[in-house]
Amino acid sequence: MLRAAVALGLGAWLAGASAHTPELPAPALAQPAPLTPAGVLAPNAVSRAAPGSAATAPVPAQRVQLRGDAATPALTAYWFLPREGATPRALPVVVALHGCGGLLSARPARASAAGAAGTAQADVSGLLQQRYREYAHWLNERGYAVLMPDSFSARGRPHGICSEPIDARGIDDRTRRADALAALRWVAQQPAVDTARIVLLGWSNGAQAVLATVDASRPWPAGTPQVERAVAFYPGCRRAVQQHNFRLRAPMLLMIGGADDWTPATRCAMLQSAVLARQPGARFRLEIYPGAYHGFDGTSELHMRRDVPAGMRKTQGVTVGGDAVARVAALAQLDSWLASPDP
Repeated sequence: MLRAAVALGLGAWLAGASAHTPELPAPALAQPAPLTPAGVLAPNAVSRAAPGSAATAPVPAQRVQLRGDAATPALTAYWFLPREGATPRALPVVVALHGCGGLLSARPARASAAGAAGTAQADVSGLLQQRYREYAHWLNERGYAVLMPDSFSARGRPHGICSEPIDARGIDDRTRRADALAALRWVAQQPAVDTARIVLLGWSNGAQAVLATVDASRPWPAGTPQVERAVAFYPGCRRAVQQHNFRLRAPMLLMIGGADDWTPATRCAMLQSAVLARQPGARFRLEIYPGAYHGFDGTSELHMRRDVPAGMRKTQGVTVGGDAVARVAALAQLDSWLASPDP
């Protein structure tokens, strides 16, 4: 019944919308079937899983360390690899940046043994929030390796900074940009990685870090591989809008809810207009999902967070929660964007 309702709602939404448009049991995030190795970046290679098809057991995640420096502590990160034989020889990679709630779950799932692989290595992905585990496995099924750095635990904030006033946060855009650059350098040192196909993806505060990282007005450190394309889910666009020399160094897909009262879509629309005025040839795709709120790609019920400083409202609190129709549409858009050779 849920599948039918979502499909019916998606059909109605697509027919009427323009091109720019804690934790509950979740429907599987892996909606489309994995792309074949030859089609990982093939044009328009979007497929759908057959109803009732079983998901392939994921490869256990590895916990790794990103080297620090005088200004940045060593960070823990989680490295997810596709199943052997399911990918091209050189792996495309997604570096995924968590939101202000942190990467780790307040109620970690029990770590599981690798089982079918015949190894004693534990799967540490149970430490992560459900959203991030699901996205990592969804991307693995499409042939991508995934690195998820934890920007908060090493700085004493394992479960987030959402309740801190934005302008008073010690972990700011510059901090998270430095973490993203460290993650990119780590990825470049791994065997069998295609450094010409690195995607930088983030959610909310992590999406804001994506904007900061691909800002072409900032210097790019030597020895750091370039980002081939970037994806931002509901970032705060205010600072980038206020920065009058903000430009993109990589194609951008930005997805946000039209009803978002935490990181309003209007500011991201202003950012797109400003960037295209400065860079007429820039590839900046903005998708606004009508009626969707912050975190629309999740599966939690819509609710008010009173612990967060006021967003668009005059009083304390913001609205967050999943939107089944926007979620399906966004995953289809993301799948298509990743598969396109020319985003």
